[in-house]
Amino acid sequence: MRQIVRSIEPERQFDEDKLIFMLGEELKKPLTTIKAIAESSDSPKAIQFEAKKALRTIDNMLFFQALNQSQLQLDLTTIHIGATLVSVANNLRPLSIERGCTTQVFIQPGIKSVYTDPQAITRGIESLWQAVLGMTNEPSPLNWHVYNSSSGIKLAVTNDNLDLSKIILNSSKNSAGLSKQPFSGISGPATDLITAQGIFSLLGSRLSKISKNGQRGLVVTLAPSTQLKWI
Repeated sequence: MRQIVRSIEPERQFDEDKLIFMLGEELKKPLTTIKAIAESSDSPKAIQFEAKKALRTIDNMLFFQALNQSQLQLDLTTIHIGATLVSVANNLRPLSIERGCTTQVFIQPGIKSVYTDPQAITRGIESLWQAVLGMTNEPSPLNWHVYNSSSGIKLAVTNDNLDLSKIILNSSKNSAGLSKQPFSGISGPATDLITAQGIFSLLGSRLSKISKNGQRGLVVTLAPSTQLKWI
């Protein structure tokens, strides 16, 4: 039986009422799409994708809330973040294709392992993935990168058409990532993005904007494990 530990104290700056409100707004979109598709007798696969996306949003948001309120505790262990990303990519690539976006995953050789909660980091990546799909202006490749840096292991997602103009990120190193009022005029990807940054914050990380190879995106820095190096 693995030891359950909670070694990282988050900054609890999340407005739960606003999060729940944005969740309701987010669910209007897939439910409206499901209704329209059903009425027009279009492909049932599209209905399945929208329903799964909505359920994933709800499940990950509730998971984050349970962690944030200490109803669940972090279960920390050593993992390879590249392998975790590939697993998430295999699960969510069909959703990206349904939205017209291909997926490319680039993992730098010799990536160090990280000490984190496998379920939490998986849900954080899932939420970030769905948020990025919602912010992409038109179908284009989602490029995921895992690479070493002087500050830790970088996990980044970039896209040619990613619109980050309405996303406000705190510059303070003591901040969890998004500001208390991170969005202006959008509700679509808000729930997934706040869930992602909330989970990453509980893991001691924060989201930042990034420009890589002429593309815009978001990046989170993870602390390398001092126990084991991936070979």
